Amino acid sequence: MDKLNMLGVVADSAADKLEDWMSIALFMRLKTYSYYQAQQHMMNPLIKPFGFDDPDLIKKQFALEQEALQKIKKIYCIFIPFHQAIQEFLIGDENRLKSSDLEDNSPETQGNIARRLFQYKKAEEWYLLAEKDKPNNAKVLNALGIIYLEQGNLDRAVEYGSKALAINRDQYGENHPIVARDFSNLGLIYKAQGNLDKATEYNIKALTIGLKVFGENHPSVIRDYNNLGLICKIKGNLNRAADYTAKALKISLLKLYGENHPTVAICYNNLGTIYYAQGNLGKAAEYSNKALAINLKLYGENHPRVAICYSNLGKTYQAQGNLGKAEEYTNKALAIDLKHFGENHPRVAIDYSSLGQISQDQGSLDKALEHYNKAVAINLKLFREHHPEMADCYSNLGTIYRDQGKLDKAIDYSTKALSMDFKWFGENHPKVARDYSNLGQIYQDQGNTQKAAEHSTKALTIYLKLYGENHPTVAICYNNLGLIYQAQGNLDKATEYCIKALAIDLEFYGVNHPTVARDYNNLGTIYQDQGYLDKAVEYNTTALTIDLKVYGKNHPVIARDYNNLGAIYHNKSNLEKAAEYSNKALTIDLKLYGENHPAVARDYINLGMIYKGQRNLELATEYVSKFIDINLKLYGRDHPDVIKGYNTLQAIYQSQENLRVAALDILNERAMLTSCLKKQINQMGLHVV
Repeated sequence: MDKLNMLGVVADSAADKLEDWMSIALFMRLKTYSYYQAQQHMMNPLIKPFGFDDPDLIKKQFALEQEALQKIKKIYCIFIPFHQAIQEFLIGDENRLKSSDLEDNSPETQGNIARRLFQYKKAEEWYLLAEKDKPNNAKVLNALGIIYLEQGNLDRAVEYGSKALAINRDQYGENHPIVARDFSNLGLIYKAQGNLDKATEYNIKALTIGLKVFGENHPSVIRDYNNLGLICKIKGNLNRAADYTAKALKISLLKLYGENHPTVAICYNNLGTIYYAQGNLGKAAEYSNKALAINLKLYGENHPRVAICYSNLGKTYQAQGNLGKAEEYTNKALAIDLKHFGENHPRVAIDYSSLGQISQDQGSLDKALEHYNKAVAINLKLFREHHPEMADCYSNLGTIYRDQGKLDKAIDYSTKALSMDFKWFGENHPKVARDYSNLGQIYQDQGNTQKAAEHSTKALTIYLKLYGENHPTVAICYNNLGLIYQAQGNLDKATEYCIKALAIDLEFYGVNHPTVARDYNNLGTIYQDQGYLDKAVEYNTTALTIDLKVYGKNHPVIARDYNNLGAIYHNKSNLEKAAEYSNKALTIDLKLYGENHPAVARDYINLGMIYKGQRNLELATEYVSKFIDINLKLYGRDHPDVIKGYNTLQAIYQSQENLRVAALDILNERAMLTSCLKKQINQMGLHVV
């Protein structure tokens, strides 16, 4: 400080304040360390939001009296203007640092303090006061733009971000780092709006300026490559996304930082999510684990960045079908986020939603509902009823109620999500398309195929506008419509749409990918309905071969493939082979889920029908009864599957009764009984004289 003061870089009064700042910080550290005899988690007010007037929390975190804690505000009022002045100094503008006395209690600084403590509402109030004082303060306008982005108020975010950009362009010209930052911020807002072309345009502008001013090896260039990678990922251009992110990683790793640096961890994490989207789950896990290793070294176990790594790994393990590990890692993320942020924080809501999805995959629908409701409660507290986060929550609840067979409730929540997303984003947005798609599937479950086709077509139209023809999300829509046309009995159109889906996915993913296997599976079921049973076996066997390569033997998808092959062989009247494949499916599902799961119920009904066909009515009765029991536990008496089970059971009883009558007739006529028929009659409890 003395040296800077002597050189005339820092004014006398500013140097005194900086020394004050250092001594206050040192005093607080020493006092806290001496109380705990060690470093403790969550001492830093930048990590966990809290109020200065909360004595209990202060005592818990710092072991300091109230008077000493008030000095934190003094630290901020010195540090924030110093931080801003030093940023300008480092890009060549010494004026602010030389002239500032580093004493700032203005509304802008109060807004900066509140924002650093995650008190966004308070920060917004201070910044609006600052805007009133100086309407052309680009820093304030920019800060408001970011706050409105956090709040989901995207139109206002664009308005304030654009104002800041216009002012900074006038002041600094086009090719300036501050203008590049404004372009980058607006790119984030347009990405959140789903306006991906504009998001790309603004991030490329930011990147162009950064390359011109700094050259390739600069943090701002890494930021822009990473942002462009994320946009390309959303667009479905995964190879380009990987290219941009790999560039960011190369600069970070080889030119600027070396292995153990937060930016390198961010690049590894981003690459992990891209490989996840490509379905390359092994590579996704590898890169997410690399990010985790760096963050554990840098921050230790209990840090939000470590939580993000655990969360990403949880998703990867979920996709691999390793639901136990997925739950373990997601719970780790939740524990860290709860420790750092408390219950009411967006990250915690995301963790509960992820746990809801895992529980849903496990068939624990009540548990899934509990997790989703926790996410809803948090987001209602943080935001308000009509907010994009709430729409996501309602969408998740819609899928749960669909799985539970509560289709009216599923429609109610999915329609709420659609209404909110339409209001926030307009017609042509991925979330609006998602909502239409979800509603289409629910209407299909209701048997309302006309409404299902209408909603699924709307989803397809939006996705085609956003992504063009060759995109995996478009392929999902073609698949959904194919299955709807199959349900309507329009098998030629069903084939046409599912072949379109297969063509896109083959081009996008290559042959050995689970999505391609799904397409082969769907086409197999359509060929089965058309009576092309050999072709059905061929397509479903292809699906099984791919899935065994991707997942190994014990995975829900493998069980599905075995089930489908069992159904085809049942149609071919090859009941022995049908039973073999269906039993393989049952073995996997019991291992994965236990007895009370929809997949296990499906296996039981399929085997029940096969045993009925084999005239093994005792075993048929047992398996169909198990199907009914599971569905009663999961859904209650009024669910369509329960009704279907009772109808099947009645048909079996009728078959048994017909056999009884036939057997009694034979007995009455004293006909010769074969040993086989005697055995059957004995099994029915009749005595053969």
